[in-house]
This record gives sequence, C-alpha cells and structure tokens, in this order.
Amino acid sequence: MTPDVVEQPVAHAGAPVVPARARTDWSGVVDRLHLPTLGVAIGLALVWVMLSARLGDYLLPSPARVGQGILAVITSGELWKHTWASLYRISVGFGLAVLVSIVFASLVAMSRHVATIGRDLTAVLNSTSVFVWIVVSLIWFGLTDKAAMFTTFMITLPVLLANMLEGVANVDRKLIEMAQVYRFSPLDRFLNVTLPSTIPYLVAGMKVGFGLGLKVSVVAEIFGVSTGIGYMMNYSRDTLRTDMVFVWALVLIVIMLVVDKLVFDSLSRRVAAWR
Repeated sequence: MTPDVVEQPVAHAGAPVVPARARTDWSGVVDRLHLPTLGVAIGLALVWVMLSARLGDYLLPSPARVGQGILAVITSGELWKHTWASLYRISVGFGLAVLVSIVFASLVAMSRHVATIGRDLTAVLNSTSVFVWIVVSLIWFGLTDKAAMFTTFMITLPVLLANMLEGVANVDRKLIEMAQVYRFSPLDRFLNVTLPSTIPYLVAGMKVGFGLGLKVSVVAEIFGVSTGIGYMMNYSRDTLRTDMVFVWALVLIVIMLVVDKLVFDSLSRRVAAWR
C-alpha cells in the first residue's frame, strides 16, 4: 500500500509570480515613532499633575501653568532675547576651544613631547571644578559677557583636547609615511593627512562639549550677567515664580535637543559618509 502523495502546485513557465506579502515590522514602527518614550512622558505628566495639585504651584507648578509661561515669553519677545544672549556667549567660548584644540593637534602631530604636555594639561583641567573657573572669571572680567565665555572655554577645552589627542594618535601611520615620501611640509601633512583623520574625533568632542558648555554657561550667567537663560532662571527664583524656572529649564532642554539633532547628528552623518 503506497502512501498518498500530496501534489504541490507547480509554477508554469510564463505564469506571473505572486510575491509573498511582506510582514510589517511593528516593533520597528513603534521605535521609530518613539512610542515607548511617549508613553513614559504621558505617565510622568499625569504624575506631575497629581503632585502639583497636592504640593501647590510654588513647589511644583502645573503643566498648564508652565504652558502659559511659555506662551508669555514667546509673545513678549523675552525668549529670543535671552536665548540669543546665551547662545552668543557659548558660541564664542566654545568656538575658541575648538580653534585651540585644532591648533594644539597640529603641534602634537609634529612632536610627541607636545602630546605629553597635552595629556597632562587635559588631566589638570578635568580635575578643576567649574566653580573655580566661575569665581576666577568674575575676579578677572567682572559682571560681563567675558566671564561666561571664559568659563565655557575652560570647561569645554579639555573635552576637545582629549578627543583630538586620541584622533592624532590613531592616524594611519602608512598615510603619514606616504606624505613623508612625497616630502609634504609639516603644515601640508597636518592639513591633508592628520586633520581629515581627526575630524570624526573632533565632531564627537564638539557634540559632548557643546552640551557641557551650555550647562556651564547657564550656571555662570546666574552669577555674572543680566541677560540669558541662567539669569532668567535665577531672577524667576528670586521673584518666587517657580513656573518660570520650569519654563526656562524647558527652553534650555529644547535648545540642546535641537542643536544635537540638527547640527551634530547631521555632521556625524556627513563625516560617516565621507569616510
């Protein structure tokens, strides 16, 4: 007795092939839409509302009260005035730190002794508290923009230096040897070999350094200037406007997220594609 044979459908020549229906990757869709984060945010907002009702607006203002504050600073123009002041200060201090780190990297590429100095200098700067630089800046520059710029510069410089030192140390030695064979000058060797190889390290350092610098600059503004996000947070505290403290804290968070996504993520993608 022979077993029954199940006949399989046979595709005839010339017959159209019907593709299998693609399965939707719902897990990927959920992650792309950031639904888990959205769910957590909604949960935290509900907790915020309940705690605000229990503690009162002075200790914890309600989301509605904070929303009203956001509309107020937008319509009054204070948002743009104080945001621009903070961004101006950090841009100057942070920009100088980037420039110094690039110049220092060019010296490191020419001498190992300079690399040793750079590592020791980075260790010392990393060990120095931000409040030391704030106090020193107030003594040297007084209640001026330069105090916040100097503090930002001194805090972001070691981050950028450390990344550039690592970048120079990881340059492909074969490229350097080839440049020496073709008798590149030290400057040409740095511009055409070392600097392009260290750009990914520089961008990574800039991404971390900017976030750190913005936080430090805001702290410096509390002590030394009359404009900026830090000044407005301190002023709101003095006038018992806790809701406005929350407003300016949210402004700070939004600035960091926007710069991170629009500037540094874009730079990282371009560098990755270029490499």
